[in-house]
Amino acid sequence: MKIIRHLSERNLFSLAVLWAIAITVASLVSLNGMPNVEVPVNDKTVHFIFYFVFTLLWYFALKKKIKNRLLKFLIVGVAIIYGIIIEVLQGVLTQNRQADIYDALANSGGALLALLVIVWLERKTFKEKI
Repeated sequence: MKIIRHLSERNLFSLAVLWAIAITVASLVSLNGMPNVEVPVNDKTVHFIFYFVFTLLWYFALKKKIKNRLLKFLIVGVAIIYGIIIEVLQGVLTQNRQADIYDALANSGGALLALLVIVWLERKTFKEKI
């Protein structure tokens, strides 16, 4: 958590935007002709981690700018919808990729776990202030 505290809102916002762009590019750009990189973890684990980080980055980037108790739920909803849209676009726009419901579920699972972490951190922070 100390790392997040030291990052400015501006840096977090830039990082969140770059992370979203990276997910989009990694999901939609053809990798034909690129060297094959073996990932030692399951594909669904990668999806889960990407959307877990996506949700946390956007929450921490926006929580001081947008003072709304429902922000965390809005961000999780956007992350889930974004993950579904990316999966649909993979099926429609790409020739070497296909839409996968299990990828969308892994994306959603990462966003939902991030929500649990956010709620836990908020409660912990609230208790420390009392």
